[in-house]
Amino acid sequence: MIIGNGMAAAEACRGLRKSGFTGEVDVLAPDDLPTYNPMLVTYYAAGLIDYSAMFPGGDSNEVFDRYGVRLHRRSPAVSLSAAERIVRTSDGGILRFDKCLIASGASPLIPPFDGMDSPRVMVMRTVDDAVRLKSAMEKKPRRAVVVGASMVGAKLVELFFRAGLSVALADRADRIFPLSAHPDCSRMIEKRLAGMGITLRFSTEVSRAVETSEGLEIFFKDDSEPLYADILMVCVGARANIDFIDRDEIDTRQGVLVNSRMESSAPGIYAAGDASQGMNLSSGVQQIVGILSNARRQGYTAGCNMAGANMEYAGELPHNIVHFLDMNFVGIGDTNRYDSCESVEEGGRFAQVFYRDGEICGANMLDFFSEAGTFKNALVKSRHPGNGHCDHGSPAWRGWSDWQNILARMDPRGGSVLRLRGPAAPARRAS
Repeated sequence: MIIGNGMAAAEACRGLRKSGFTGEVDVLAPDDLPTYNPMLVTYYAAGLIDYSAMFPGGDSNEVFDRYGVRLHRRSPAVSLSAAERIVRTSDGGILRFDKCLIASGASPLIPPFDGMDSPRVMVMRTVDDAVRLKSAMEKKPRRAVVVGASMVGAKLVELFFRAGLSVALADRADRIFPLSAHPDCSRMIEKRLAGMGITLRFSTEVSRAVETSEGLEIFFKDDSEPLYADILMVCVGARANIDFIDRDEIDTRQGVLVNSRMESSAPGIYAAGDASQGMNLSSGVQQIVGILSNARRQGYTAGCNMAGANMEYAGELPHNIVHFLDMNFVGIGDTNRYDSCESVEEGGRFAQVFYRDGEICGANMLDFFSEAGTFKNALVKSRHPGNGHCDHGSPAWRGWSDWQNILARMDPRGGSVLRLRGPAAPARRAS
């Protein structure tokens, strides 16, 4: 049994069959849409890709047909009994299972405020959300307010700006990208946005949105001047779709807690993707890591183990990469909990590397896009469990060597602007 039909679910089917499982597999889909890539929905809303491009497996459910599974459309789970091995669906169905994967994804959060039910208030996560926004854009709106200074929020700001709308970005946090960007990097991005004429409103929340003849009048809790909009986009995060779970049977926090085999606390019950809390390799804490690559790897690992294999997935290093308004921002690892940092600014480009307990723990890069992938791989090497100290020849040391090579490429003068040492040595901020 697989609850959900997203990327984690599709990869679980592949893992099951690749590991030799020949039995029946039931997949419960909440709608009748094929598996889609949620990272592409804003591109469709902006008119940059066709509708079919959001579905990497094709515009039918051939991805599940390929693995010979039974797909139940419009059959979301409403309850799961780990003890009875039963799932009940919204259409009254009762299905029994031997093993079950919870890959039910997540839904957007909308903080409560007066006026939140207005048709002008929208979210952005699903295909239906993208279709709705694309339809709204065809009516030629003049003003938009985006609440949520996240990666999705940045892409929406770009969408509206490119379409010629007056745009404002607001967030309860004190800066853009608060979870992945250091304040220094955030301020540089904000300066560029302000220079484009984009209004920024931080450290406050929407208190109410009032319908007027001119659109929405949006008020804030800090009593600052209201903003006006034809469209109010809310993208402040998501919550795992796990309301159907009995939390007395399965350990959960924000999502289902899983080990490296994607097993929950209940025997025979697995979880993957945005419904699960796996390991954050940077912090060593279990959390939901809402990254497509993580969902796919977790799903495949769960599928293999449900089939009887013995596969482990240590976890994911959080990384956020976004290209918007001619900027390339990369946030890798933990950039908020650190002991020291080093930074370089050259020709409008900016990079920072962060250290905790003498080891590299994260980085920010602004317009150093081509170096980001190499650095992420270097950091994974250095933070992978079991590497121990950074001895010469160890994976951790190779990670540091990779990083030093990156710095050499960053410096247009041919030398490293940042003079880094191995993790055992104290780091210092470069001038």
